[in-house]
Amino acid sequence: MTGHPRPDPVTWRSQGRFVASIASMRQLQLFNDRGGLAIGFDVLRSTMPDIAIAGSQNEAFSLWETRSSSGFVTKPKFNAQLITIRFVTSGHVIYRRRSGDVDGVPTHATLVNFSDLREVQAFGAFGAVSGTFSVEALMAAQVALTGIRDGTLPDLAPTAPVATPAMMALFLTLQRVQQQIQGLDSHDDLTFPLLKEILSYQLLSAWPRRVAPAPSQAQDIPSRSLRRALDYIAANLSRALTLADIAAVAGISVRSLQDRFRRDLGRTPVQVILELRLAQAHRDLMSPTKASLSVADIARSWGFVHMGDFGQRYRRQYGRTPTETRRASRAL
Repeated sequence: MTGHPRPDPVTWRSQGRFVASIASMRQLQLFNDRGGLAIGFDVLRSTMPDIAIAGSQNEAFSLWETRSSSGFVTKPKFNAQLITIRFVTSGHVIYRRRSGDVDGVPTHATLVNFSDLREVQAFGAFGAVSGTFSVEALMAAQVALTGIRDGTLPDLAPTAPVATPAMMALFLTLQRVQQQIQGLDSHDDLTFPLLKEILSYQLLSAWPRRVAPAPSQAQDIPSRSLRRALDYIAANLSRALTLADIAAVAGISVRSLQDRFRRDLGRTPVQVILELRLAQAHRDLMSPTKASLSVADIARSWGFVHMGDFGQRYRRQYGRTPTETRRASRAL
C-alpha cells in the first residue's frame, strides 16, 4: 500500500464494499484464507467467534464497522504507512504497539499508526466504527488546510475524548458515510474522494495534539483497575455479577470502582453491565445460529426476565424493538 510495495491481491485488494459474518472457527479460517484485508484474525486465540464486519477500502482510505459478541485478536499482515482511528460504541479494545499499549473505550477514540502495531484485541460485546487513512493522503490534506509544506503531520494524540463537539461531529460523519456506503454495491468514484477529503480535514482539525504531561499529571486512560473490571464483566456477562466481586478483581473498593466508571466511561458499573448484556442480546437476535430461539429466550439468557423492561431498554439503545431487529435480520 501507500509508502510500501503493493501487497499481493490475495493479501490486500481494493474493495468497494465488503461484508463478512463469522459464526464458526471454519468461517474464521476461510475469512483469513480469502484475504483482501490488511489484518488477519488470530485463529488460535479465538473461541466460538461471532464477528460481523462491513466496510469499503482503497489505497488512500478505508472505512468499516465491526460488531462482535465473542471478541477477537487481529494482527497486521504487512507494514504500511497507515493511520487508523476507531470510535468504540460498546465494549473496549486494546492496541498492543511497539511503543506501548493504547486502550479504546466508548468515551475515548483511538488513533494508531499501522507500522507501530503488533496486534489488536477486542473484548466481548464489542462494537466500533473505524477509518484508516494513508499517511500520504493525510499529509496532502494537511498541506491543503494550512498551506505549509514541511513534509510532516501534526503529532496527534493516541486517544481523544469523544465528548467534544468537534470529535462528536467527526464520529457522526464517519458513521454516516459508513452507513451510506453499505447501501451501495460499490461506492461512486465521483463521491468517495470528496467524502475522504472531508473526513481527512475533520480528523486533522478535531483530533487533539499529543501533549507530554508532567509525571505527576500522567493518567492511565482507562486505568489498569478499570481494564481488569471491564475484562471481568465481559467474561462473566451470562453469570450473576456483584459490584463487590468486580471491585475485588479490580483491586479497589466499590466506591472507587463506581468513581472510576463515572470518570472514565461516564456511566455507572450497572449501566455498563446492562448495555453489554443488551449488546449480547442484540448480537443473538441478529445471528442466524440463534434463529430458533424466541426473543424471550434470548432476553432471559442475558438476565432480562421482564420483557417490558427489556423491550424499552433495547429500543432506547438500538432505536427499534427486538422483534423489528429479528425481522430485519431474516430479511438480509
